[in-house]
Amino acid sequence: MGDYYRLPADNRDLNYAKYFSEGEEEISLLDDYTSHNTHQLTVEQVKTLLLKLDYINDELS
Repeated sequence: MGDYYRLPADNRDLNYAKYFSEGEEEISLLDDYTSHNTHQLTVEQVKTLLLKLDYINDELS
């Protein structure tokens, strides 16, 4: 095919029902991790955290 890569088709089973009807029930009781249920940092808090990184300090020097 010349200078191109040939990727084979993904022929896996797409039946996801088994993941919702089988497995650990305890996991399904957990809430999703979203921006609505976690602590959000202020801009100043983000700046403080970034300034603790060596990479950031090296770039600022």
